Amino acid sequence: MPFWPFKRKPPEPLTPADLRDRLIEAAASGSHKKLRGLCNHYKEQIAANVELMCKAPDGMPTDPASLDRYIQCLGTIAQCLANECGAPQLWKQLCGTPDNNPLLEWDRWYGELRGRMDRLEYDALIAEANVFIERAKTLLGQTARQNEAFLYGRLGELLFHSGRMREAEKPFCAALKLCRESNDGEGQLVYLNNLLEVYRYLGNISEALRTGEEIVGLSHQHVLKCDSLMKRMELMRRGEPFCRVVCVRDGEELELDEISHVSEGRYLFEFRRNRMQLHMVAVLVRQGNELATSGNLADALEKYHEATEIDPHDPDPVYQSGMCLLEMGIYGKAREAFEEVERIAPGWFRCRSGRWLAASLEDGTVSDMEFRVLRALDDGGLPPDEAIQIAQQAVDRYPNFAPLYLILGDLHRNRDEQAQASACYRKGLELVTEPDLESRLLCAAAGILPKGSTERAEFVRRAVSLQGSLVAQATAALMKGW
Repeated sequence: MPFWPFKRKPPEPLTPADLRDRLIEAAASGSHKKLRGLCNHYKEQIAANVELMCKAPDGMPTDPASLDRYIQCLGTIAQCLANECGAPQLWKQLCGTPDNNPLLEWDRWYGELRGRMDRLEYDALIAEANVFIERAKTLLGQTARQNEAFLYGRLGELLFHSGRMREAEKPFCAALKLCRESNDGEGQLVYLNNLLEVYRYLGNISEALRTGEEIVGLSHQHVLKCDSLMKRMELMRRGEPFCRVVCVRDGEELELDEISHVSEGRYLFEFRRNRMQLHMVAVLVRQGNELATSGNLADALEKYHEATEIDPHDPDPVYQSGMCLLEMGIYGKAREAFEEVERIAPGWFRCRSGRWLAASLEDGTVSDMEFRVLRALDDGGLPPDEAIQIAQQAVDRYPNFAPLYLILGDLHRNRDEQAQASACYRKGLELVTEPDLESRLLCAAAGILPKGSTERAEFVRRAVSLQGSLVAQATAALMKGW
């Protein structure tokens, strides 16, 4: 007599499509016992038909919610087969590899994106993003739509930061539309902010303000602060300057006219433009600076010129070109570079004193030796004791060269030698003929004087009134409140 008095009933024969539907029904029911039983009975048949198992049934609703539920059920089936039935084929089919699973491929691409942008692989990245978007459009489900929006956003950023601003608008709008359809508030804010920067760069202020108002409304819905955006919008309404200086205190950025009183502490001044800097330009300028530092000035100039071709509104590569040309002794071209900086970003760093210095070297009123010693001292790389000795020798040799007195005064002040510093600043003020340098000398001299001093107040007033250094003007404006 056999040990078992009965035999196990063989599995009910099912077509692959019927089996798929039965498995989905069991996963959707929440009965793990029922699902595990089906998986155990039919695991060989499932393994033989994994491609069909991954396809949604004909006639199934294709709205995002229905597709997401189907995908979740399929994942539950695959996990049960792999973890409890020793049949990982369906799970491997679903997960795939970066070569055949777009989600894994895109995730790898996202991870490599910033490094490849730093290597300036923009053309290849833009082409890849377009291919990925077309693939995403063929996929169903909310995850596919989220990735489609994200890919559109990355495409917009790549176009924008490589200087193709007008082309960037379309993918940003496409990403925004997808986020609106899925009610993704965070995504909407991201792409609205991207569009605002596109319109701001293109000078379409009315569209930038409209977009800003939409961001403000959406931020209020999600109880998010948008004070800084509202300040920017007001600045755009009034007419945002090409270049200005803001004050940063304890992480808070303030316009100079917002500072009602000044307390003890560290105040930082930073330049702001009416357009954001493009990543591709920033990388090229950084590469140019590295080349210039190593003495490869001609190669550095090529990098700066390439950056300017990408963004003719950015003063930084033009400014660096001017500094490079000064170093090369090509003074006329250096002057032209600083004049261009002043045109596109008035007051950017020391473009005004740079323009004066280049012109003075060009016409011979400043000698090359005066420039070389100024360059060595202004670089700041010398030990303090050596620097003050060289600066004093330079002043003795070139007593009418005003910039040397600002440097020597600063070196004395850093050694707490206030009387010597004040004497240097005053001598510099007697000699100076250029407003940028004059405003810096005035601020330095005023900083040593007592707060209630009439002379201090006069120095501050003069520094504010000059069309000189924007940082000196900002410093003087703060000194008025001390």
